[in-house]
Amino acid sequence: MFSRMRVMSVDELRHREVVWVRNGALRIREYAEAFPDAGDAERQRVRMAVLHAWMRNRCPVAVQFVANYVATAVTALGMAGVAATGGAVAALFAAHTGTPGGAPWWLFPAATWAAVCLGSLFVVRDDVRRIVAVFRRLGTRGALRRLTQPQIAYWFVPATVCVTAVVAAAASWLALVTALTAPTGQQMITAAAGLFGATLGLQAARWVGGVERLLHRRLRRAGRPHPLDAVLVELMAATSACSRGRARWWDPPVRTRLAVATAAAGDSSVVRRRTSVTELAARRRARRFHTALAELVRRHDRALTQVRTAGEYDAVTASLRAGVLALVTGDAEALMRHSAAEPPTSRTARLLRRTASSLVLAAFALAIPLLPGVDRATGAGVRILLLMTAALTLTPADGSASGSVRSALERSLFTKNTP
Repeated sequence: MFSRMRVMSVDELRHREVVWVRNGALRIREYAEAFPDAGDAERQRVRMAVLHAWMRNRCPVAVQFVANYVATAVTALGMAGVAATGGAVAALFAAHTGTPGGAPWWLFPAATWAAVCLGSLFVVRDDVRRIVAVFRRLGTRGALRRLTQPQIAYWFVPATVCVTAVVAAAASWLALVTALTAPTGQQMITAAAGLFGATLGLQAARWVGGVERLLHRRLRRAGRPHPLDAVLVELMAATSACSRGRARWWDPPVRTRLAVATAAAGDSSVVRRRTSVTELAARRRARRFHTALAELVRRHDRALTQVRTAGEYDAVTASLRAGVLALVTGDAEALMRHSAAEPPTSRTARLLRRTASSLVLAAFALAIPLLPGVDRATGAGVRILLLMTAALTLTPADGSASGSVRSALERSLFTKNTP
């Protein structure tokens, strides 16, 4: 995707826009084949409704290019700020350990930033392979000619990847060499800072996508899309993918489409733009409806992971078709008929449920070493152990892996104090 982007003239942008609209219409025509039992008139109605929804909801090509570059730059700056803050916090914890001959303060920001760069490179590994393939095909002279072109996309993405790789290598080497000569307690803090940075770097794609969606909404004409246009388009694409994957029902290829449809269903930004901040009841109703709709699509995704027979797969496909038809006809009651089986949970509640234990552990890590009767060495060890446990709570590792890490950390921190 990145290697094809470049700054275009007005005529080139218009030509790309026309080609994009034509290809979108052809794709929607293919999507309509997912309704084999519908008549020609009904299939035509579905196709036109989805096409109009896609036209209203789409973002112009020029806006997409600008949003991608701005989102990449904003994400890089934001992650640099968060990594520097995390490294500074780790340096403050290390300074309070009181260990003589400790590591320099810059070790922890360097370890955090190295892990951020490595995690980001892992996320964009497919794009890195495409860039390497393009440059290998062009050769050294062709690659240099492309990189020296004034068009930003010829050099922006390759330069960003190269700078990230160089910074990751240099920061990793510097942090590793310095950490090897540091005390054990500060090595543990360095590892915790690196784990935080890696978790942050693995979210790079989400950061870029979030900034892009925000820019799309800001740059798109206000009030242009209908509230459920994006849901209709993505659910239609998911239904088509589910229908085409019938031959391999035991390995459904539709989950990526359903994930995008779930995100679109939970987006109530169109309603927020149409209301003021004082209309709390209207916004609450819209948020409740979109949350329930997202949960309904998510339940179809979970059902696909549990299919045991072709009949169960066909039932999920038929339910998706019914959802598309309900959106086309505007029948919200039929669309949400089965949504009450699982009550929707707000995003804030899900975030608090995920991070509550980590926040409690971090609070105890700050408070326990300050209690009277706790000596400095023991307090520093308890603080490191609690912080590492808080970081492990946020990772997707299973309980056995987290327990192994904690037990190893306990032995390394407290064995030396055992008589």
